[in-house]
Amino acid sequence: MHGHFVLIFVLKYAIESDATYSMELPDTLCNSTIHYNVRYAVSTIVNRYFVPSSSDMMVSAHAKHKQSWRLMQDLLTCAAPFMFNIKLQIETLDAPRFPTHARNYNLLLIDGMQALNELDPALYTKDFDFPEHYLILLIDPDTSLMPNLLITSILSYFFRNYLINVSLLYESKPNYVEVYTYFPFMDRSACKANNVRLINAYNGTWAKPLTTNIFPNKLTDFQNCSLTVAVWDSPPYLSYYPNRSGFAQLGSFEGDMLVELAKKLNFSMELVEPANDEQRGRYLENGSLTGALQLLHDHMADLSLGCFRYTVERCALLTGALPYYQTWQIFGAQLTGDTYSSLEIFTFPFDAGTWFGIVFSFQLILLLAYIVYHRSKDSALAHIMIGYPRPRSPLINAYSLFLGIAVQRTPRTNFARFVLIMWIIYGYVMRSAYQSFLYQLLQTDLYRTPPQTVFELIEAGYSLVMTPSTLRTVSVAPLIRSGRIPIILNNSSYEWKSYEMVEQIGGKLAGVSPKDYLTYYVMSRGERGAFYVLPDRFFAHHITIYFPKHSYLIDRFNFLLMQLRSEGLIDYWAAKYLDVSYFDPVEAVDNDALDLDDLGGLFLMYLALVALATLVFLAELLWGRWGWTM
Repeated sequence: MHGHFVLIFVLKYAIESDATYSMELPDTLCNSTIHYNVRYAVSTIVNRYFVPSSSDMMVSAHAKHKQSWRLMQDLLTCAAPFMFNIKLQIETLDAPRFPTHARNYNLLLIDGMQALNELDPALYTKDFDFPEHYLILLIDPDTSLMPNLLITSILSYFFRNYLINVSLLYESKPNYVEVYTYFPFMDRSACKANNVRLINAYNGTWAKPLTTNIFPNKLTDFQNCSLTVAVWDSPPYLSYYPNRSGFAQLGSFEGDMLVELAKKLNFSMELVEPANDEQRGRYLENGSLTGALQLLHDHMADLSLGCFRYTVERCALLTGALPYYQTWQIFGAQLTGDTYSSLEIFTFPFDAGTWFGIVFSFQLILLLAYIVYHRSKDSALAHIMIGYPRPRSPLINAYSLFLGIAVQRTPRTNFARFVLIMWIIYGYVMRSAYQSFLYQLLQTDLYRTPPQTVFELIEAGYSLVMTPSTLRTVSVAPLIRSGRIPIILNNSSYEWKSYEMVEQIGGKLAGVSPKDYLTYYVMSRGERGAFYVLPDRFFAHHITIYFPKHSYLIDRFNFLLMQLRSEGLIDYWAAKYLDVSYFDPVEAVDNDALDLDDLGGLFLMYLALVALATLVFLAELLWGRWGWTM
């Protein structure tokens, strides 16, 4: 059997069986030197485990002896037609081999350890993120080793390559098939070791149920074995206290989450901190790695977390768990950096249009009072308007009434009274609106509305403060990459120190980081309302746990992380350390000056009272002339 090809079988026989996942393989259909029970065990496992999960599978065959080759050919000829509903891709070493999705489910036919090493299936799946399944059939094995030693050496290959879903079939005596696998964590056994165990057998019937005894779940209990975790101090996500012991070394919400995972899976933790404060690390231009990336890539750590962002670049080197928390990369501008002057504070409650309307109406009433006062000696019309005796100081009275101060003498005519009532109501409403808004302004420490977009930041002459790692992240934005906005680097490993630098340096500065770092900073300083988050965001910041590439831990951790997330526990832990309502940027935007839209009703009321007063004046004028004639 040579070459690499896709084998599609067309069944010539319709074989009915009451068994759901198996079928009878009568010897009359095939004269094979492979015993019936071996063929039946292989086909049953493939149909039970591989067919429901995949449309195709890889069959990799290699042998060092001709007799083994003939047996493999017989097996495929006789057993393959009964592997229903799955396409078989068969490969040998004589043709090019590629990493394809068919390698997620594998049937390996080998005759010994040397054949497995030459076949080297792990070479083509080492960059996979999820563990694949291997069913190994040891055919006519090399007798130079004892069977137990041979099985152990074969399974040790899979242990070294972090392949955990593996089962080995071995015909220990005619028509008696034994199934072996290894367990990395077992009670009263070495931790992270190749602990080989017999898990099932077939001699006409299965000794144990297939459901849990072919590819058993090996990661439900780590037997208090230790996992090496790369951590660093990165509050509010993860706090690391190296001077403490046990679970007390970890804090913040990712620390709480990791402790809960350790309790559920029953593992202890060996915490290591990346050297030279490199934390997450990076991929250098010379191809080397630093920080946690290096520890995971070199299998010096089993997992790492601490505001570890899910990125394409990192996933090319490591295996990331499903993201379990999301925040945003934001711009945080300091409100105290651009305060109002004392004059601006007193004029802030009304906008320019409102102030113009107030000044115009004030000048109109003063002009009217001035003209009537000076014409009252000679004009009968003025007498009708203001009565007799005339007011002694109408200008001062107009000021007094607008400010809510009583006048000494009430006008005798109805027109003058209407005008005064109108003026009193108008002044009262204006004073109330101005005083209430000015009080709110002084109580809430309102500052100038900061820029709303990156373009407004540039126009206002702002500079950005961020760490080098954040700069590498946001440099994908053309405005940052082109250098149109100045950058001040925070060389500390703590992201929240960017906002500390914003306050220390002063001026037009804005910090850039995930939003939770700003929340943590203002909470720790008790500076509610000191910063404003721009509505303009860079991108979502997805947080995950990273593992070495092709780690067998990924499936189990993914299951538990999604379970914790669906139950709301991750959000609950995050809320313990992050008060998301601690600063409300909406207040700084909505507290704008009152404009004509807000006070339009007041001006309409003013005009209505002017019109009514005019009608009263006309009525008094007609009455005065008619009464004079009479």
